Amino acid sequence: MKLKLLQWLARALGYLPVSWAEALSRPLGWMAWKSAKTRRNSTRKNLEACYPDASRSMRERLGQESMRHLVMTVLESGVCWSGSPKRIQRMFLEPEGMDLIPELLAERRGLLALVPHFGNWELLNLWVQLQHDLMALYKPGSSPELEDAMLRNRSRFGSVLVPANSRGVRQMISGVRAGRLVAILPDQDPGHGQGRFAPFFGVPALTATLAIRLIQRTDCAVMFCACRRAGRGCYQAHFFAAEGDIHADDVDVALAALNRGVEKVIALDPAQYLWAYKRFKSRPDKAAPFY
Repeated sequence: MKLKLLQWLARALGYLPVSWAEALSRPLGWMAWKSAKTRRNSTRKNLEACYPDASRSMRERLGQESMRHLVMTVLESGVCWSGSPKRIQRMFLEPEGMDLIPELLAERRGLLALVPHFGNWELLNLWVQLQHDLMALYKPGSSPELEDAMLRNRSRFGSVLVPANSRGVRQMISGVRAGRLVAILPDQDPGHGQGRFAPFFGVPALTATLAIRLIQRTDCAVMFCACRRAGRGCYQAHFFAAEGDIHADDVDVALAALNRGVEKVIALDPAQYLWAYKRFKSRPDKAAPFY
């Protein structure tokens, strides 16, 4: 019943013009900021740590705007689940740095795309599928039925989705070695034992080592990607090469470069980052809880 309700809701939202969703996100975002206490508090803590020199009022405005963008992500789920290729192509402006993909793929050593939780990363996944062959890592869900529905919709334009487990990692390595474009979301807290602490806006953040291990094992090319909301129902994809240090043998050096790349994506429009996520939930030994 829950799955059918979600599918019905997604189809209904799919008929909603994105410009209308953008307008609705303003009152709904304000309501979410006032009512979602846990998300509001985690947003405030994150912004205070990452932008300590900003005024409190500026951080508050940024937090409210980031909540609006989170609401937008929900309202955009309809077009992500049911939008036609023509509609999705029409929504995107001229991309910035798109030539980087064929340039790096031409090196024939595989290409790893790092996609932070910025703007609408789900929409970016669909749009890239329309341009290039794509393999992406996903986190398996708790409900097999919901997971199956999500996989069908996320891969409906031809991408290959592999689970974030040992089997999926082997598939990713094989894909990179075959010269494919593969994608990973690099900015989640993986939990203790699954990563190492690296600075993120100067704050120690437990950072998954999967991307770095993949780079070290395959010597693949690496870029960052983002889908920025450009207003009036339009989006713009951004691509840029990762720092050279991301290929460092020292994992800590490479992880620091990875997080600097995420910071560069956020700088496109800080309000579009997922600040409500508890990025600093895991703490170094003996450190006080962050949230």
